[in-house]
Amino acid sequence: MSNNINKNTDFINEIMNINRLEKGLSKNTINAYTLDLSLMLEWLSKKNIKALEAKEDDFIEYFHYLKSKNYRPNSLTRKLSSISQFYQTLKDENYINNNPLNNLEPYKKEKKLPNALSEEQILLLLTKAKENYTYSKKLTLFNQIRPLRTLTILEILYSTGMRITELLSLPLSEFIKITDKIQIKGKGDIYRIVAFNKEAKNIIKDWLNLRCSLKCFSNNKYMFPQKNSNNFVTRQSIYKDLSDLAKSIGINNKMVSPHKIRHSFATHLLNRGADIRSVQKFLGHADISTTEIYTHVKSERLAGLLKDTHPLKNIKL
Repeated sequence: MSNNINKNTDFINEIMNINRLEKGLSKNTINAYTLDLSLMLEWLSKKNIKALEAKEDDFIEYFHYLKSKNYRPNSLTRKLSSISQFYQTLKDENYINNNPLNNLEPYKKEKKLPNALSEEQILLLLTKAKENYTYSKKLTLFNQIRPLRTLTILEILYSTGMRITELLSLPLSEFIKITDKIQIKGKGDIYRIVAFNKEAKNIIKDWLNLRCSLKCFSNNKYMFPQKNSNNFVTRQSIYKDLSDLAKSIGINNKMVSPHKIRHSFATHLLNRGADIRSVQKFLGHADISTTEIYTHVKSERLAGLLKDTHPLKNIKL
């Protein structure tokens, strides 16, 4: 085994020297690649496969092996890149005729999603936002803008699961004759219907009354306009409004953003038994796999669902 390791090390060093000279790879990159290649050559050796004779199927098996060892997609993609570059150099230097990894696809990076707020935290945010708005009614109309806008946007986001960009780009005309739902245009220019609950609908009416009574918004077509501008209010402004709201009630402000409210909307629906196809439509996902990644249901919820709904639950064998 030690002879094989020494031979592998010499072989790798020879190829990596070529890469360092021709491609200007950094020392850290060389070290990472060298480790990846050492592991790969050691595995090939255990399988009695010569490195210069390894085929595509051998590497498919190798990466299945790595996956079984719980390597993450990012790590697998780097290893694939390292090994592919190694074999490409072998081809360029005429050691082999073809790179056996040319047809292997990079591994998709895992989507890291924010933790959902609890239902209790959402309720605290809504309660505080309502208190702020109620207090602002004692002030001038101008001073009511921020608290009422914050409450309205919070209510709509949690009521519908809309993306913040979808909401902010909506024109005022979509809300003038508001019922309990509107049509919005999502990603890929795909239209969908979103529905409002009663509380959100009432708050929207309050916002419309305030918005339409202020001259600073009179020439702006958007539901949530910037003051004295033709544009809608910036996402950064909404992030700050929600962050300040969270801080005021002792919730970590990094946990509260429009995206996390959208994520909480989906998570809470699933936790309460909504089917994933419906949640997919609410969120505007074209592919159900996106919804499956985007939402997580607590394991105890799934266990409880199985216990309560399995057809054999009341049968004693």
